[in-house]
Amino acid sequence: MKFWRVPLAAAAAVVMAAGPTVPAPASAATRGDFKRVSLPFFWPNNSLRDVDAASPDSVWITGSQGEITLPGPIPGTGTSIPGNPVVRRWQNGEWVEYDLLGLPGHGGINDVDAVGPEDVWINGTDYDAKKPYVAHFSGSAFNQVTLPPGTTATTLQADASGVWLSTSTDLYRWTGDIWTDEWTRVTAFPEISLDTSYVRADDDVWRLGTTSEWSSTFVAQHWDGQTWKNAPIHADGLGTGFGFTDMVALSPTDAWAVGTDYGTSPASAVMMHWDGTAWTKAAVPAGLNALTRIIKGVDGDLWALGHNLDEAAKPGLLHYSGGTWSRVPTTAVPNRTNIYATALAAVPGTGALWTLGTVNIGGPVVLTDG
Repeated sequence: MKFWRVPLAAAAAVVMAAGPTVPAPASAATRGDFKRVSLPFFWPNNSLRDVDAASPDSVWITGSQGEITLPGPIPGTGTSIPGNPVVRRWQNGEWVEYDLLGLPGHGGINDVDAVGPEDVWINGTDYDAKKPYVAHFSGSAFNQVTLPPGTTATTLQADASGVWLSTSTDLYRWTGDIWTDEWTRVTAFPEISLDTSYVRADDDVWRLGTTSEWSSTFVAQHWDGQTWKNAPIHADGLGTGFGFTDMVALSPTDAWAVGTDYGTSPASAVMMHWDGTAWTKAAVPAGLNALTRIIKGVDGDLWALGHNLDEAAKPGLLHYSGGTWSRVPTTAVPNRTNIYATALAAVPGTGALWTLGTVNIGGPVVLTDG
């Protein structure tokens, strides 16, 4: 999961198991022909927050459903009853549900990271217990993982390099196994107002944000395994209306971050690049007024997701290859005039993309070009 500093109201304003032979990844030219994937029944007031893929037959979505608001004696004084968690796996052409052990009541799952088809991590909130919920998939159910003492908030990142847990104060790496719940502390965090973060290794950790919640002084902090250092960040022209939404680090000298500047009219998509010396703005292809996600593809390239200003019913998709970002044509969501896409995943082996977001009519949608 990534932190979002820009208020959701501002975002709303922008809106209105694989076989033995693995196919070669499809070229970027074949991507973007999105088709809607039918969703299972969810209770009203549902939302989907993340998608990730371990194989063409192991694609995961997470979110929540069924939140209820009881009206109060005067408008605006109602009571909200939290909904229930959503975790589903796309397998054999249908959605499969698994037990979330240790989360018997109300809750929401913000993040899913699929390291392998049977090696999946989720992170969210147990609303009844008022504490974070982290669990690991065993192949038949999600088993709750014990968190470091005193943990009150978490973000999770799990991939081939390891499993990383960020609390409000510290970074931990998973060193347990199926028998033990064990986290090894990597470092304490310096204090900033955090937008987004990324862990590539024990000695390559980034945190991007501002010096305080309402500050327009942007800061990029890097952990090299020994100390935290402030990296130069050239954010000329960006003020309190801007916030980073996601980032990815490819090496100690190559990292990318995306965000949206709501201080312009219309809002504008922003991308920044770290070249080992400083963070500087990168050119964004015209037509997008928000960037929400950036991921590594299956063949070493990059994909960025956002909102199309000029074709609002089509997900905004950018591709990076050969040193250049280019806009990728996408298919419009049928019978809708707007989609605000917020999550993106590339399927290992095929390169197919899955995305999800909200549309102007109805609940969330899930799309794939696979």
